[in-house]
Order: sequence, then C-alpha cells, then structure tokens
Amino acid sequence: MYSGRLQEKNGVFQMVFYCKDKDNKKIEKWKSTKLPVRGNRRKAEQLLAEYLEKLNKNVDIFNENKNNSEDDVLFGDYMIDWVETIKNTIEPTTYAGYIRTINGTIAPYFNNKGIRLKNINGRIIDEFYNEMLKKVSANTVIHFHAYIRKALQDAFKNDLIPCNYADKAHRPKKTQYIGNYYNSDELLELFDFVKGKRIEFAVLMAGYYGLRRGEILGLKWSNVDFTYNTITIRHTISECSINGKEYIYAKDRAKTKKSIRTLPIIPPVKELLNKMKERNEFYKEQLGNRYNTENDDYIYKDEYGRIVRPDFVSQTFNNELKKHPTLPHIRFHDLRHSCAALLRHEGVPMEDIQKWLGHSQISTTESIYAHFENEMHQKSAEKLYRALSVKDSKK
Repeated sequence: MYSGRLQEKNGVFQMVFYCKDKDNKKIEKWKSTKLPVRGNRRKAEQLLAEYLEKLNKNVDIFNENKNNSEDDVLFGDYMIDWVETIKNTIEPTTYAGYIRTINGTIAPYFNNKGIRLKNINGRIIDEFYNEMLKKVSANTVIHFHAYIRKALQDAFKNDLIPCNYADKAHRPKKTQYIGNYYNSDELLELFDFVKGKRIEFAVLMAGYYGLRRGEILGLKWSNVDFTYNTITIRHTISECSINGKEYIYAKDRAKTKKSIRTLPIIPPVKELLNKMKERNEFYKEQLGNRYNTENDDYIYKDEYGRIVRPDFVSQTFNNELKKHPTLPHIRFHDLRHSCAALLRHEGVPMEDIQKWLGHSQISTTESIYAHFENEMHQKSAEKLYRALSVKDSKK
C-alpha cells in the first residue's frame, strides 16, 4: 500500500509517495504536480488522491508519460521545467525572480487555458501580453517577454518548435520611469533628520554618491583608504526569496565592470566612517563571542556584527520618511536620482555623472536622466537672453 503527501519545492507542489519493498524497507518516490503553490493546494490534493488510488491499483504512474512527445507538454509546465534546467547557469537572485514570475504568473495563465508547447504562437503570446497589461506595467510585461523568449529559444534549439514564436509577438514598448528626487535643501534636511540613526550611513552614501542599495551594504573597510581619502565600490550584497526562504548573497563584483569605481571620501562621510569603526569595535569588545567576527571587513553592520539586510534599508527609510512632517515621500533608490539631479544642476557633464554612478554606458545615463536636461536648457536660455539683452542695451 502506498501513502503520500505534498511537498513544496521551487514554488511547485511535488507529490511524495511511500511504500515498503519485500524486505520491509521504506521506498520514497517523487512526482511533480506541475502546479504552482500559489492558489493550487486543493487541486494538488485532488491530484495526490487520484495518483494514490492509481498506485494502489498497480498503475505505474511514474512512466505513464514516457512515450509522450516532449512538445506535447503544457506550455506552463515546459516553462517550469525549463527554468530548472538553467538554474546552475544564472545568479541565485535571477533564478528567484524567474521562478516567482513563471510559477506565479506565466505558467498558471497558459496552463489554465490548456495551451501546449506545440500549439504556442505569436498571437497566443500577444493575448497574454494584452491581458497582463491590464494588471501590470509595460516594463513588467517586457520581463515576461524576456523569460518566454529565452525558454522558447531553447525549445527551438532542441527542435521542439519550428521557430521562436516570441519573435512573432509584439514586445511592449518600454515606458521611461522618471524617479522623484530631492533638491539640495531637501537632501540636507534629510541628512540632518537621520543623523545618529541606523539608516544614516545608507542615506548619506546614496545621497552623496548615488550608490545602489547592494553597493552600500557590500562596502568593506579593506576598500577604504583613509590616507588618500578614497573608497572603492567593488562588492555587493543582495537578497532574494526562494521557496519562501530568504537568502543573502554576497558577490565580489559589482553590477557591471564600470560599476567598480573609486570615489573620494567627503568630510561628512569620513566623520561617520570613523564613528562607525569605533562603534563596531565597542560592540565587538562588549559582546565577546556573541559578536559575529565573520563580517569584520564589512562596514555596515548591526551591534552583533551581522550584515544589514537590504529589506531593512528600504523599510526603515520608508518608515523614517513617514515621521518627517514636510519632506515628500520618495523611494530609497530615488536618492540615487537625487544625487544625479544635483550633479547635473551643478553643471557636471553627463560623462562624469556616468562614471560617478557606475553606469556601463553613457546612453543609460542619458536615458534615465534626460528630463534633467530641461533645467540645463533653461539655464542656457537665461544666459543667451542676458547676453543679447546687454548687446541690445548698448545700441
């Protein structure tokens, strides 16, 4: 007799079956339901019951699809299986994003419609995009398109489909996000407001240097040169959720090659760094073996020597802004935009802003911060007007 249970793995319900062999030893066998965990527990339980009934009637459920053509699978199932095949070739954070999107959105949509890999085409994919555009932004649908296209490209290479049908679909046009940002007075007000709080370091590094959240958390003492007053950005910390568990990933590399950069330490930051160094040494001495010495080289830690988590930064920043009576609400990442806006306002060329922010291409900087050019054009107009006004007055 077989017994069984459901097990969540990679965001999908798996069926685990148990029985005993002739020597009374326990045997365990697994079979995927191909059902994403979200919203499908009842279906998975029904499927488990059906398969248990078959097994106990001596039906071999583990080889029942052996003779089926690979291209006859449901498209959503193909996507779920595909992401597992590329798991070891992508970053863990990228993998987490894939399974969240595929298991939570893409697979349920196509499977609920009974669409199979062999029947997929550009029109069907377009229908999916149009339906999603009613719920999410065009930029999010562009991510869906990227995942589907990569999966279908592998299906095409493996001769499961005659072409990559994602290329026949209409990829939505990207909408340019214009982030909010603080002016110099607002930034100074923010710096003063967070002074002495745990979020202060993150705010100063984002406001003064435009560092990304992961870059701030990955800063190390070994990359700080107090003699020449420089700090090098070359390490990042990221966080992702896989199967409901949160993971922290440290990487000894930045987002791109040009994200690795060395910047001068300005006086307010140097003063804070010295305070943080003293603070870390104080807690290390006071807590003894309760202090985590594995993270000694990291700058941004809590009193127990633990690395500050990415979510702490975003949530704490949001909570602190709610307490401020006048500052408009922005995202933490908008401090990076604020830094860029201030640099451009002061006449810093786009090429220098690109290097300061660590963009790989100048086109990225120009695209994101093109709206700042209106302010520069206004300054040019004022200078031109003054110059011509002076000449006109001399007539």
